[in-house]
Amino acid sequence: MLGQPDDPRGIVLTLDGRPGGAETGAPERGGGPRPLRNGTPPGPALLLSWTRTPAVDDDRTWATVSAAGELARRLAPDAGRAPAAGLTFRLAMPEAFGAEPLLRLAGGETVPAAPGSSALVPVAPTAPGDRHGAGLGLLTLTTAAEIAATGTQTRVLDELTAAVDQLAPSCVMRLDSRLRAAEESLREAQTELLERGSLVVDRDATDSGSPSRGLETAVANLSVLRHQTHAWIAGWERVVAGADPSGTPGPAMRDALGEVGKLGWTGFPAAVHGAYQALVLDARRILLSATDHLLRAPNRPLPALRPLIESDLAGRAADVARLRRLLTTLSTLPQTVRKRSGGMMPNLIADQAAANARSQALFTRMANALRSPTWDGRVVVEVRSLQSGELQVLRPV
Repeated sequence: MLGQPDDPRGIVLTLDGRPGGAETGAPERGGGPRPLRNGTPPGPALLLSWTRTPAVDDDRTWATVSAAGELARRLAPDAGRAPAAGLTFRLAMPEAFGAEPLLRLAGGETVPAAPGSSALVPVAPTAPGDRHGAGLGLLTLTTAAEIAATGTQTRVLDELTAAVDQLAPSCVMRLDSRLRAAEESLREAQTELLERGSLVVDRDATDSGSPSRGLETAVANLSVLRHQTHAWIAGWERVVAGADPSGTPGPAMRDALGEVGKLGWTGFPAAVHGAYQALVLDARRILLSATDHLLRAPNRPLPALRPLIESDLAGRAADVARLRRLLTTLSTLPQTVRKRSGGMMPNLIADQAAANARSQALFTRMANALRSPTWDGRVVVEVRSLQSGELQVLRPV
């Protein structure tokens, strides 16, 4: 069924937002959509299914949104009503519509199908005569990508920090405050999309078409940080290219890496940490900004997202892969002990050898941390409706 997971429960919503683009009447029982008038099969679709929330309390809350928010409105069976309490909704799409590079970078877990109701209920139209699911699909995609990206980003940054603490404790992990501010802005932007369906300056803004002020600042900062990251990576690559493959003195190698950007060797690990974070944050920003753009154009089909984001997201993922290749190469370059004229005391030679071993182990640990997890190609989000009317967006099992 349209490449969807094999789940006969629920309903199918077309993701083609163009008026008259598809026949969007009530789906056949069991979730199958009606064919188009000309007999051709419909295009990509969102599968919406549901089950009773189990009595077991498994707190997988990723975010909580209000009963009057945009997500609740789009899940409601009738306009002006809230989704039925006590249900866990499952939203699944067969593809990521251009967000594949980000999901491959972040990995994506899917939620297995659970036994649920076989009855069909209508989904509230987002506008008079509007029965498509493009808007709900956009919210599903950005939420799935944010859940996966933030989880993977936290894991990678924690592993990088742990590697430095254990193998290079003298290095200072000073983090750029602009990255922290960008992270906070992106989280706020995701909440704005789920609550209001758009990014606005503030609730009292007169120009509802203006993007979030926080996101505007994040865009500017991330642009600067991305160019800085490219300069760092290019400089580190030049160091590697100029290294003697038969063996380079470890202190000289570390000094050369630290010379890039005048960071010093003690600043190198923090620079790698910041470079990765800047690239992933910028990828998340690209998807959120494009989603906001399409949500403001309700008649655009969801496939229109792909040309807006795919190339840029692929570029950010390629940059992370480039950083990982650099660290992998550094981990395999032989490092030698630099002998001074007149010889060295055995204990000094041993100290240099130990420092070389620690730096190579650090490069290996950092490269392994940047390895992308597996993504199976599907986009799935679970949402739980509470008795209060609020919705809980859940982390995957």
